Amino acid sequence: MQNFIKLVLFLCCITSYSQQVRHIETINEAWHFYKGSIEDPFSNNNKISWEKVTIPHSWNTRDILDDEKGYYRGEAWYKKTMTIPQIHENQQVFLMFEAANQVTSLYINGKPVGENHIGGYTTFARDITSALKAGRNEIAVKVDNAHNDEIVPHSADFSFYGGIYRDIQLIITKPVHFEVANLGANAIFVRTPEVSETSAKISVQSKLIRPNKGTYYIKQSLFDADNKLVKEAKSKTSFQKDAHTSLILVNPNLWSPDRPYLYKLVSEIVDRKGHVYDRVENSIGLRWFSFDVKKGFFINGKATKLIGTNRHQDFLGKANAVSDEIHRNDIKLLKDMGSNFLRIAHYPQDPAILEMCDKLGLVATLEIPFVNKAAANEAGKQNTVNMLKEAIRFNYNHPAIVAWNLGNETTMKAPDSFGDDYIKHFVSTHEVLAKTIKEEDKTRYSYSVFFREPAYQDRLGIRFTEIVGYNKYYGWYVEELEDIDKNLRDLVARSLELDPDKPFILSEYGGGADPRLRSFNPTRFDFSIDYQFLLHKYYMKTILDMPEIVGANVWNYADFQVEHRKDAVPHINSKGLVSATREKKDVYYLYQALLKKAPFLAIASKSWNKRSGIADSKNGTSATQPLTVVGNGNDVELFLNGTSLGKQGFEFSTATFEVPFVDGQNLIEVISEKDGKQLKDVAFIDFNLIPKHFKGNTNPFEEIAINVGSYCYFIESNNMDYLWMPDKAYEPGGFGYLGGEFLKHPSKRRNAIGTDVSVKGTENDPIYQTQRIGIEGYKFDVPNGTYELSLLLAELKTKNDNVMDIFVNDIALWTNLNLKEEYGNDRGVAKRFLITVEDNKGISVGFKAVEGETRLSGIKLRRVN
Repeated sequence: MQNFIKLVLFLCCITSYSQQVRHIETINEAWHFYKGSIEDPFSNNNKISWEKVTIPHSWNTRDILDDEKGYYRGEAWYKKTMTIPQIHENQQVFLMFEAANQVTSLYINGKPVGENHIGGYTTFARDITSALKAGRNEIAVKVDNAHNDEIVPHSADFSFYGGIYRDIQLIITKPVHFEVANLGANAIFVRTPEVSETSAKISVQSKLIRPNKGTYYIKQSLFDADNKLVKEAKSKTSFQKDAHTSLILVNPNLWSPDRPYLYKLVSEIVDRKGHVYDRVENSIGLRWFSFDVKKGFFINGKATKLIGTNRHQDFLGKANAVSDEIHRNDIKLLKDMGSNFLRIAHYPQDPAILEMCDKLGLVATLEIPFVNKAAANEAGKQNTVNMLKEAIRFNYNHPAIVAWNLGNETTMKAPDSFGDDYIKHFVSTHEVLAKTIKEEDKTRYSYSVFFREPAYQDRLGIRFTEIVGYNKYYGWYVEELEDIDKNLRDLVARSLELDPDKPFILSEYGGGADPRLRSFNPTRFDFSIDYQFLLHKYYMKTILDMPEIVGANVWNYADFQVEHRKDAVPHINSKGLVSATREKKDVYYLYQALLKKAPFLAIASKSWNKRSGIADSKNGTSATQPLTVVGNGNDVELFLNGTSLGKQGFEFSTATFEVPFVDGQNLIEVISEKDGKQLKDVAFIDFNLIPKHFKGNTNPFEEIAINVGSYCYFIESNNMDYLWMPDKAYEPGGFGYLGGEFLKHPSKRRNAIGTDVSVKGTENDPIYQTQRIGIEGYKFDVPNGTYELSLLLAELKTKNDNVMDIFVNDIALWTNLNLKEEYGNDRGVAKRFLITVEDNKGISVGFKAVEGETRLSGIKLRRVN
């Protein structure tokens, strides 16, 4: 009996595999890589050192983050030797590249195969059948990410990583097959022209390769989510013509963000006897949708506010060579945030992204990398058009997509400055791209994203698309938090006044936040987690109140690497709701509280679990600090170490408690209720209580570190979360600065303290980026003893020489210090000194300018004995 069962299972496996007529496998392993130019990659030149790598791979994982300016943009090679499996008689063999940046050349057994592929973000396939030989075959791929005037993007606020950074698939078919090596590498186009609650019409266009003689049919089989066959249709094929098949479904299950129901469409090429020659599957969703300029977005007749984020294909230390698991997890995190909308920016991304959008129910827009400036000439324009066609055709069947975007901030390089010929070329590029979208897909909207004022785009004549998006950073690059509501309402009104029929999407908004920076006095451009939280709270109040903002996308879902950026974390754009390694920032929890329909409660700052503060009073045993809780219930009660601090009602999903933290472990518990369900969140906070008076007996002084010139706490995440306190003026009995002023950023636009210089020789840039200039002294009223004093200094892009003397208790400690001359500009210097205090003098650090101005970035004092 057991042998019979095994036989049945074996036959089932054979039957199941036989249905997989098309053979698909990844060939990501055991590639050899060389960065640089090679005349003959197939030679046995021992002078060339090949590195063994695995795809996905990028050659810019390290140089993108170092202190040296720029990163490698040029030619590199991949090669491997493999035997092609024999699956079918007279089989056809293809290589499909999900993406390689940005010009890709393929060679098989020493000979070029097909044309170079142009563009770094779209999928392409090549037929390699005729180049193969029996046994081992040598495959070589040249990839070049050098700047090219005929290829977009020319410039952007992201990095153009080189490499084969997505999967490579080996595809093997029978001679009769659905077309593989075409523009967009897709052969099945599913349209749903008529959908309602009672019926749905499905129209399928199939591209196939078949001989002139013989009778072949396209069989379309529709399966529900339980894998049950619900509809079937067959159409006869003609030589060199696409096949068209229609199916009508009664009482369909509809796809929406609330219920992302997916059917499976199985497309097969069969003969009269039912023999299967090729088989392709597509998940499809049945829905209808529309945008209304005044009422918003509707799906299946239901008004739905679209709120979500943008996303880059980027992960810290991996460049864009990101695994499918990371891609999928990103969409899971977005869905769990309560998001229902994703702008896939600024280029098509890994197939895993739209797969998960379909499965989890995120409405999506997808765009090509036409950013900042148009390609140089007519050839460049055609390259851009081809990118758009590839993007649309490959991703055509995803129900998540509602609009195709032709570009982002295309006027960043002001067209006026390039002359009349460029303006004509620039305008015609927009026009042909908008036209291409509607030629390729009449079922979705055309879309373009701007950043300058609406009248600017209107004056150029580039508002060709049906939807317009605007990237606006009120409260960050310009204006203040209090102006966000007024500015957004004015912007929408100006856009709709010019084009009353074009729905408005707030396509980007946000502000940077370094998870290492915390502040109880947040200010614009301080990069604190707390300012980012306030910024998004202001935005969401207006976005949720304005139906004319039909959708909004935070910039960005996750922090991402940008070589030319400096900011608080050099080479990182830190506007993400999660970090570059996907740790949630406080604002992520705010969005959960505002957007999730299920009951929700969280301590927003629970990741900040090592804190410090000055005691409320002399010999005091606690330091009172605010703590914010987010949730979607009516109110919340907070407990500190088991004692209730009372209840508070939620105001726009937030409640802030004043918590008297004690030295050591603090247990924070919050309890709320929604829809009859009790909610609870917990945080354990290790608190370092700094005495208000350093000579007190209740809590003797041990150690303190001050982030001089800043209102922010700084957490050394690379050093056991060591905490630096905000700066303050001197008060007798405690500590603080004497004289001087905070270093101000030279740009009025930023209106922030500190500077965005990338500081060499340290991972703790924010400590050095903020300084007190013209400082006269720093005092610590500590008792007698021996102390370790640390001074942190840096000369940041100063033009003039600055020379100073540093004293401790009037004794010279460091004389004629010229940081620029001795260490160089933009380099962090940390120096420790051993100091003995007698006669209850405390420690007074004095700074005297010999030439120019004094400066101090950080100061730390630790009692030794």
